[in-house]
Amino acid sequence: MEKSLVPGLERGLKILELLEKEKEGLTFGDLLEKTGIPKPSLARILNLLESHNFIRNSSDGRYRLGFRLLSLGYSVYTNLDLIREARPFLTELVDLTGETVELAILDRGEILYIDKIESPEPIRLVARIGSRYKTLHCTAVGKVFLAYMGEDFFKDYLARVGLPSFTEKTITDVEVLKAQLDEIRSRGYAFDDEEVRSGVRRIASPVFGSFKGLVAVIGIAGPTFRITVERKEELGEIVKRVAMGLSERFGYKE
Repeated sequence: MEKSLVPGLERGLKILELLEKEKEGLTFGDLLEKTGIPKPSLARILNLLESHNFIRNSSDGRYRLGFRLLSLGYSVYTNLDLIREARPFLTELVDLTGETVELAILDRGEILYIDKIESPEPIRLVARIGSRYKTLHCTAVGKVFLAYMGEDFFKDYLARVGLPSFTEKTITDVEVLKAQLDEIRSRGYAFDDEEVRSGVRRIASPVFGSFKGLVAVIGIAGPTFRITVERKEELGEIVKRVAMGLSERFGYKE
């Protein structure tokens, strides 16, 4: 039994390593050529990995890493005490901006806030550790996840949750949202302009790990009279810089 399982395991790991390097994915033919695995064996291994969500076969016929690996990645970083490692960066961000700082991960497709430091200002946003939210399109934190989790995750979110409206500023048009997600990937931070709660704005940036996957999101939240549209770029660059510092702490290299 052990002898028959080990080669299959090694082949499966080889496939995962190849897909990790090829962000655009690989076709069956590509994998056949790169691995040298016999065609019937390769088909069986791919079917097994796909059935457990370790890989996914996209509509373009290319295999890519699946959501199960991303979920395991989050668990690894949580077990390595993500909160403890992130604390100094959260403190720095509060000192630099004066606003409430939030740290969130994606858990079962939902935002999960795992740490926060509240603003020292008398008028501030009160955040709650352990809060969960299934709507992503209407907050800066959620939009970062939508921007960096891939096209399949985005399509699944639209089918599962849609784009419900919470305020008159909530984005409810798919094309408008897609354009904003492109901007987020380009500038490195997301902006929520009273899209889930009137009078509140948020700015958030991605935290990456050594495997270049999204580990968490760090952001600020506060009243509109302090987080003004005019200060969006200034504050966005601060949040991005601190988030990148935390990413580097986890071994991320651009």
